[in-house]
Amino acid sequence: MSDILSSGSVALVTGASSGIGAATARHLVARGLRVIGTGRSLERLKELADELGETGLMIELDVRDEDAVAAALADLPAEWREIDILVNNAGHDAGGWQEFQDLDRTASDDVINTNVTGLIRMTSHVIPRMLNRNRGHIVNIGSISSFTPYPKSAVYCASKFAVDGFTQSLRMDMANTAIRVTQIDPGVVLTGFQLSRYKGDQAAADAFIDSYPTGLTPDDVARAICFSLEQPPGVMIDRIVLQPTQGA
Repeated sequence: MSDILSSGSVALVTGASSGIGAATARHLVARGLRVIGTGRSLERLKELADELGETGLMIELDVRDEDAVAAALADLPAEWREIDILVNNAGHDAGGWQEFQDLDRTASDDVINTNVTGLIRMTSHVIPRMLNRNRGHIVNIGSISSFTPYPKSAVYCASKFAVDGFTQSLRMDMANTAIRVTQIDPGVVLTGFQLSRYKGDQAAADAFIDSYPTGLTPDDVARAICFSLEQPPGVMIDRIVLQPTQGA
């Protein structure tokens, strides 16, 4: 098993206040790691902090804010600064699931600023210390929409195509280092993501979820993340695609 999952290693998980991010934090702590969780909902982060205790360090942070990201990482306690694992999970499709011509440009621009620019920003701030130690694993959360586009999600699909391109190229740039780069591409995950997509319209979110006979859970994705991290140093998982079992 990879020593990066050894007791005391530090993981940073963005979008940790709920869904996949919160589940990933729990799974990593269960494996003996310490987890820095970031997110925009301080209230939900506090709930996770209470659950994780001393093994969790929660920070209210918006990955769209360059200065805030730089300050948050610079202000980390000394014993938390050497980040071994970065899970770029923060993302949304607020205001999505509409034909492109009906999209609100402010909302769609924010999807790119979070899903793409925010992911790249966080990686750029974390990776220098990984390179200095020649140690680290970056896990980017993509989507099946990164290779199979569908209607009414033009900007969201574009964001995940961008994540895919960034991840594949970053892996090439890290080829002569010990830093591993993995992409996790889930299908439909049953989380609060859909409620955000429909701007808080619970009925619309429920109708979307009900249109799928089965769906993945945040724990399903968290287990896939941990599987990629568990591989021995000579093995790198490039990509894991997760689909719900039909008729299960």
